[in-house]
Amino acid sequence: MPNAIEVAAPPKGQLVRWILALDGTPIQRGAFTKIEGGIQTDRKAGKSKPRRKKNTPRRRTDCKASKKKGRKTKYHTMLLGILTTHDGVRIPLPRYTCDPKNFKRRGSRKKVRDTQMDLAKLMINRALNLLPAEVHLVVVADSYFECENLVALARRRSFTLIVPTDSNRCFADKESPSKSNGHRIRDRGLRLHWKHFSRLDLRRGSEGTASFRRHSRRKQGPKDRRTHWYRHESRTVAKLGTVGIAYSWKTPVYEPRKTFGKASFKILLCSDPEWTGEEIIEYFEIRWTAIEIVIRELKGELGFDHYTGQSLYALERYLDVVLLSFLYLEMHRQELLQDPKTDPEVAQQAQAARTQGMRAIVKWEANQQLLRAVKRSYRSERTRRLANRYLSHLAMASATEPDIAPLGASS
Repeated sequence: MPNAIEVAAPPKGQLVRWILALDGTPIQRGAFTKIEGGIQTDRKAGKSKPRRKKNTPRRRTDCKASKKKGRKTKYHTMLLGILTTHDGVRIPLPRYTCDPKNFKRRGSRKKVRDTQMDLAKLMINRALNLLPAEVHLVVVADSYFECENLVALARRRSFTLIVPTDSNRCFADKESPSKSNGHRIRDRGLRLHWKHFSRLDLRRGSEGTASFRRHSRRKQGPKDRRTHWYRHESRTVAKLGTVGIAYSWKTPVYEPRKTFGKASFKILLCSDPEWTGEEIIEYFEIRWTAIEIVIRELKGELGFDHYTGQSLYALERYLDVVLLSFLYLEMHRQELLQDPKTDPEVAQQAQAARTQGMRAIVKWEANQQLLRAVKRSYRSERTRRLANRYLSHLAMASATEPDIAPLGASS
């Protein structure tokens, strides 16, 4: 990871912002899996088929009444952090495992386990120690990470924290910032009149934070617009001190399809009260593509949740290999974009490629390298004829692959 940060570092003297997105993800397994440290979950509430007693005849029951709600599972929670640079390079930080209370690691003397918040502080401190001096870190996370410890850490280590507020968080008086005055932030936001809000339109590919995203090249349409009606203010919040608050109504709403007739309400807290409402909203919007989409890609494209063993330590090693493969794809993409010898079509595809696109590029490069090796290896007429027959069969089987020139043809 330090080498990746050094490669993606900005030139000296150029001040930039990098984004660190945090989130915890469960790795689920079957309920009867004999794996270390798994947390057992119960079925969801609902009607279930009663167990048949021993030596009693089977009875036919209604299918609807006997269908079980949910299923029992075991899971491990992993804390992931994705560092996104000003050029859009995604660097995965080393993962941390949230150990359950009844699990003791070999060689560990701690009797009290580290919570997910403790691991988040450890991850942020580790990232700050590796960042260049020209980089200002912006940490975005969901409401689970909204706490006084991270806000205090942000002020002490000079980074910016943006999180949604807890629905029960209250204001405080300036004379006693650690004591709540009983007035909830959410109640104030819902009572604000529309005339106190300002409009912010964000269009796909033209945002101020577009360099952190990866958009495919296509013409913008009317549905690529996101509208925020927001109000920004600096207030004293209980146990957090003076922070920036952005009240935001956003449309469209995904349910899961886009619905422009509804709006969702969210309150964002920023540890730096000098940030504007537009900056807070734009940088928090990146969280979805910076961590949620990345976790989906890790599980869907690289097999992040495909481990089938019984050892927690082997599971952790497997997850580390998956994160290393993700880092390799990102660094290879950066090499393709910076190398002037890269084919323009390949560079254009890599510019907007995410995990699936980079897998296709690496697979295509490996096939081309294999074909060149085959052409250099087989020199006799008979071996060329057999190889051409085999390669012609492959070309006919795959309609999407380009035509393969005969091995005996001159290049």
